[in-house]
Amino acid sequence: MRPSALTIWATGFGTPELAAASGLRTDELGRLLTDETLTSVDDDRIVAAGDAAAPSGLPLRMCGQIAAPLAAQAVDTVLSRIAGTEPPVLDVALVGSCVSLGRRAGLRQFARKDDSALNFCFGGRLGAAYKELTCKLGVAKIRREARKPGSLLWAKGGPRPVSA
Repeated sequence: MRPSALTIWATGFGTPELAAASGLRTDELGRLLTDETLTSVDDDRIVAAGDAAAPSGLPLRMCGQIAAPLAAQAVDTVLSRIAGTEPPVLDVALVGSCVSLGRRAGLRQFARKDDSALNFCFGGRLGAAYKELTCKLGVAKIRREARKPGSLLWAKGGPRPVSA
């Protein structure tokens, strides 16, 4: 463990061994167990996001669609803790999946806010174009958020467990 005022550990599509090695509680895949503010259930000075977090023991699936909202949630939690206020709880919905199968083929599956599939999807070149668009929009959202913090918008209202 290294002392610091703030440490940000960034990884992608995987769960770092850092949480388990620290002695903090994790799920079976090594994701840090957090509450709905993404705060560790063992130490309120530790906040996790993305693929490394298991809010209420029920992590969201690994996908780009969820990465930015979880990052924004983690930032809001850290800023709330610094300000001495109660952080907001997670409010995010997954509304489908997008898969790239190369430059000329892809798939877009639409879903309800609970991430259950709707009977509507498209593929082929249109699917590839949609996936390319989502990647470009993702980068544009990151750039806008850097210029204007708090501007990130995402689908909300997905079901989450009720706090005990």
